[in-house]
This record gives sequence, structure tokens and C-alpha cells, in this order.
Amino acid sequence: MIRELFLYFAKFPKRSGVTAMFTNGQSDYAEYQQLNDAISAMEDEPILPDIENYVYGQDFDELKARVEKIFGSWLFADYGEFTFSEDRTPGSVRCQQQLAVTVAMKLSDRADMVERMIAEDKTLSWVNAIYARILADAAMGDTPWLSRMPVADAQIVPFVASELKSWGWTLIISADAADTLGTNSLKRSFLKKFL
Repeated sequence: MIRELFLYFAKFPKRSGVTAMFTNGQSDYAEYQQLNDAISAMEDEPILPDIENYVYGQDFDELKARVEKIFGSWLFADYGEFTFSEDRTPGSVRCQQQLAVTVAMKLSDRADMVERMIAEDKTLSWVNAIYARILADAAMGDTPWLSRMPVADAQIVPFVASELKSWGWTLIISADAADTLGTNSLKRSFLKKFL
């Protein structure tokens, strides 16, 4: 699930900004190269090529270290907690996950209020385009982590991080779908061992 989300949001920024995350070049994890290959194999142009960099994860320190090394615009996809509930059908499980997608621009120390406002205007446009694409993909069934109906609850909030020299917006989504982690199937496999 986490890898699928990584690849989903990787289609928005420039490819070079995504591949720059693979700083080790190789890993003992086979999935490392598989993800790198999947990024390289993406045929389509980036959806929002004006977003120059990509950051993915949960750790603010990693975000800060990455943003310190980049210039210009960046997209940060942050995956959060999972909440499970029983679906309307007895024995079926629904899964809700909190996601946050921030689009921001790193500005120079001498940027004035007008430049920050321009950055906020551009990034609002980009984060809105990301939300629209998520909705379109969900409507077509291309987001297994997000049901077609009902549409995910979402909000867009300002992102101001002077310590990152960055201004922009964060899209916060409660993504709801049927058992995205396969918990119910796993439960049944455990029950078979005891029945």
C-alpha cells in the first residue's frame, strides 16, 4: 500500500525530482530497484512538470534534510494512520487512511511578501489539480486506496514553514476504501488454521 501511494504521487512532479530520492543508488531490498525501474518506465509526461521535486514519507527531519538540498517547488506526500471499521456487509472491512499532500515552493531569504503570495497562488493551483486528478482517478477505479463513492473527505490548508523557507498548501484526505490492506482475507486464512 505504501509503495503504491509512492508511485501514484510520483507521477505528478518532474521525473528527475523523483529519481533524486534514490540517493543510495542500490539497496539490499529488491523492492528498491523495482521502484526505481517503475519510475524510469513511466511513459507519460509528469502531470505537473512545474513541480520540480518529490519527497515521500512521514519523518519531518527527513523532509527538512531533503528540502535543504533542493531549489524551487516540491511535492511532499505524507501517509498517516489507518482506521478499520466493519462494512455494511457483515464480515467485510473498510479501511480509512489519512493522507496529506503538500505542494510548496522554496524561496530565497530575500523573497518579499509579493513573491510569497505568487508562490502561494501557484501552489494552490497545483494542489487543486492534484485533488481533481485524484477524484478523476477514483471515478475511473484507478485508485484502489480510494473508493469511487463516497468521495473522500478533503480540505486544503495553508502551508507556511519558514524553517524550510517554503510556502504553499496541503491537501488533507481521508481516503476510504474496502479493505485496502487485505485484513479480512488474512483473518480468514488464520481462521482456516483453527477450524
